Amino acid sequence: MLNLARGSAARAGVASTVGALAVRGLAVRGLVVAAVALGALTGCGSQATQPAYSPSVTVAPTASLPPATSPPPSATTPTAPTPTPSSEPSSPSVDADPARPAGQCPDDDLGVLVVPVDSGAGSIDYEVLFTNTGGTACELRGTPGVSVVASVSGPRIGPAASGGQSGVTTLTLQAGDTAQAALRITNIGTDGGPLPGCTVQRGAGYRVSPPHSSRAFFVEDPEAVACADGPSFMTIGPVTARTG
Repeated sequence: MLNLARGSAARAGVASTVGALAVRGLAVRGLVVAAVALGALTGCGSQATQPAYSPSVTVAPTASLPPATSPPPSATTPTAPTPTPSSEPSSPSVDADPARPAGQCPDDDLGVLVVPVDSGAGSIDYEVLFTNTGGTACELRGTPGVSVVASVSGPRIGPAASGGQSGVTTLTLQAGDTAQAALRITNIGTDGGPLPGCTVQRGAGYRVSPPHSSRAFFVEDPEAVACADGPSFMTIGPVTARTG
């Protein structure tokens, strides 16, 4: 009986040990399965997050473009303001030569001559003649300009004739009429005559400007002489009606 009891106890211990081993095996197997499952999940996670291979691309630097600018505003022509009519009367135009007669003889309608009329011991008298060569009447007033010149377009020799406006009147010249101005020249000869300090120089003629005209006429006279330096040697009067 004692052996049977020992055998039952031994079998009970073996069974207990086997059961414990079985439980441990299950636990170990569970851990292994869990580890395998975790490894699978970890592998899947790593595979999901691993970037796919792509070739290396180098981007060349590009030149920076200047910032876009707005086109300049188109030029606009300012509009001139419209003048406002003034109630004040406008000032009358000022004549550049108020002494010029309204019917001044056109330069193209004048013929000019210088003719000697008398001579004395100390002077020679001339007449400067202005003839209306046009077809209509015109007017002259004032004192002409006269000087001795070296040639047609050459320089003046010595001082021009001195004159004044005493006795000035307006002359009306019909077509073909002639006005005259008295010219007196000191008889200086070739040695200066009565004028001290006069250096005598012969000219080619006279340059004559009608009163209130900007045009000069050349009148040839190979006997014309002048004081190249020294005192005035000519005088000229205003135009008057010719009596002769």
